[in-house]
Amino acid sequence: MIKLEKNKIAYDGDMGKVTVTIYMEEEDKEALQQLADAEERSLSQMAVLIVKRAIKQAQNDGKIPPK
Repeated sequence: MIKLEKNKIAYDGDMGKVTVTIYMEEEDKEALQQLADAEERSLSQMAVLIVKRAIKQAQNDGKIPPK
């Protein structure tokens, strides 16, 4: 289940950002945290990076249109 909603912060420096909530297994979250730690990123930054890579790959594979 993914929930999208606009940030309720008055100004966060990037008005285009949204909040996304995901539910995952604890072991996957722990692995994601380990990966984030290894790359000196926050859990959120690591998740965004992985999603962006997946989107770019899907665009390159023709699964979704490019921006």
